[in-house]
Amino acid sequence: MSGSGLKTARSVSVVAVSGAVYAVFFFLSYLIAVPSFTILYLPIILLGVFPLWFGLPGLLGSMIGAVVGGLFVENLGFLAWIELVTTLIIYVLNWVLMPSKAAEEGSSRKKLGLLLSVYAFTLFVGTSYILWQFTLVGLLPVDAAWVLLVPTFALNYIIEVVVCPILIRTMSARLRSWGVYAGNFWEWRKRPNAKPASDS
Repeated sequence: MSGSGLKTARSVSVVAVSGAVYAVFFFLSYLIAVPSFTILYLPIILLGVFPLWFGLPGLLGSMIGAVVGGLFVENLGFLAWIELVTTLIIYVLNWVLMPSKAAEEGSSRKKLGLLLSVYAFTLFVGTSYILWQFTLVGLLPVDAAWVLLVPTFALNYIIEVVVCPILIRTMSARLRSWGVYAGNFWEWRKRPNAKPASDS
């Protein structure tokens, strides 16, 4: 297989796998979610690691998984686009703002602190957005949205800061060896002929 063909196959595989994993995490979150929509929970783990690992293919897969979750888990119908946009916002912000090698072995506490600050910012933006959209379309009263904002943010943030740095530390080197580690947006942009395929 030619180099470009290998890159394309790799990208398609990343899209398929990331989309499937995102949808599965969505379903698992639904099992414990109150009320009848997940408001992230377990998928926030993926949004904290996929940008570094998979770049653009991971973004596409995550958005597909978000739509699948919105349609078949939350039964939102056309309103599944809210989940798609929320995923897009958090993913892109993380990819752009996450420092390079922030949570990898040997990284400084300063970089780790910066990573956790990025997680806090992007999660707050994403949580505020999805709750705001749910109030606009009538799925959630405004008063309930205000009540849910802080505990929803706090739960997601705890999950993210506990799990994501460990995953990045333990899995990044292996993903590099497999040729599917993208790095943050700026690292990805520096690569010659950077394309949606994420390879080293």
